[in-house]
Amino acid sequence: MCLLAFASFLIGVFRRRPLASYRPIGLILLLAFVGIPVLPVQANSFSLSGFGTIGFAQSDRSFAYQRYINERGTLRRDSLAGLQLDAAFGRGFGATVQLIAAPASDSDEKYKASFSWAFLSWRPTNELLVRVGRQRIPLYLFSQNYDVSATYEFARLPTEMYSISPGNEFSGASFSKSWNFGNADLSIEGYWGATNVDGRFWIRDGMPQVQSAGPIFRTISLTGRGLILSYKKMENTVRFGIHRSVGRQPNGSPLVATYPFVELFPGVGYFQVDPSMPGPGVPTVDSISNTIATIGADVALGNEYRVIAEFARTYVNTPSAVIANASDRGYFAVSKRVGRWTPYVSYAFLRSDSRQLNLFESINKNTVSILIPGAALINASQRIGADSMLTYDQRSLAIGASYSLSATSKIKGELMHARIGRASSMVDGPPSSNIHHHRISVLSLSYSMVF
Repeated sequence: MCLLAFASFLIGVFRRRPLASYRPIGLILLLAFVGIPVLPVQANSFSLSGFGTIGFAQSDRSFAYQRYINERGTLRRDSLAGLQLDAAFGRGFGATVQLIAAPASDSDEKYKASFSWAFLSWRPTNELLVRVGRQRIPLYLFSQNYDVSATYEFARLPTEMYSISPGNEFSGASFSKSWNFGNADLSIEGYWGATNVDGRFWIRDGMPQVQSAGPIFRTISLTGRGLILSYKKMENTVRFGIHRSVGRQPNGSPLVATYPFVELFPGVGYFQVDPSMPGPGVPTVDSISNTIATIGADVALGNEYRVIAEFARTYVNTPSAVIANASDRGYFAVSKRVGRWTPYVSYAFLRSDSRQLNLFESINKNTVSILIPGAALINASQRIGADSMLTYDQRSLAIGASYSLSATSKIKGELMHARIGRASSMVDGPPSSNIHHHRISVLSLSYSMVF
């Protein structure tokens, strides 16, 4: 493969998104490609690898959890397939492309093939690595191998933690610098880039000529940057990260900040969730700014025991309580390898801040009397407004095990018990329902492999 041809292909990947989203990234790519003519045109080596998971999940509830899981069972929640091509060009330069086929992020009905990785890399020394292109956001301990289920023991990485962002890739530049101290390594990673992500919302009750019931998807353009500090010693890893992002609508239109309350009579009224409704108007902001702090540890305790834990706190720097998601989340897991078996137990949690939860409950519970003109539309609008917020209060306990069929394949099983507290946007509630203080049990079985 010619490196110039790969560069042209890489640019084509970015053009799948609006160019306005990638103006800074285009500059980075241009600077990177200026040096291409002095590089060897012919790759020194190629390697092709693949991975995939066939996963089945079934719950004890008729409504859907995590988009697809219900009492009928599904293969869509965890099944995917991927291919990765790596090329080395000499002088420390290389290129990587990873293509993944999985359920689409903007539809509950379709599968979609997309490039999760498509970048050029440069390693001038063993301690320094620079990448330019589409790559994975280093949010989690398992960010780089998030989709390669055969590389970890969990049947499913805890969703309470691994759902900070609807998308896990960005287009931009990153670097990694490491220092060796005998049997330990200290490294710092940094990244800067942009991406478009698809947020999913479930509308329980529609409103005629306004919004139909069912899933809706909203695209947000994000620009972000972050720094991650990691310390690795033998089989142990400790990791700290700080991430900043700014989200906007791709077309530049404003974002809803909050829903003002319109009082009809003392103590009776409605939240104005639509600008066309009578009221003072819906406050908006041009963008939403978030700061995310993460910490993670993967520690061997001896005698084949391991402890893995991650925690994240999301701070919303913009006064907004509708589409923002200030929250605490994390998990704690213990596993033990016994021959080819690795049983584990994990506890995970996700909770939006009290302001978000309180506003959701106020809107969700608010109704007006049928004697008031237009009461049916007003009451339906309240539920649509509540469903348009990302709100979480849940925790889960999982017991599972993986069995290594070989060095490259595993079968896994897990029984998870999730408890929904005041609300959870991971639940697709039936019409006129209020799914809260509810329990959901999920059985998961999967086969995963790499080649």
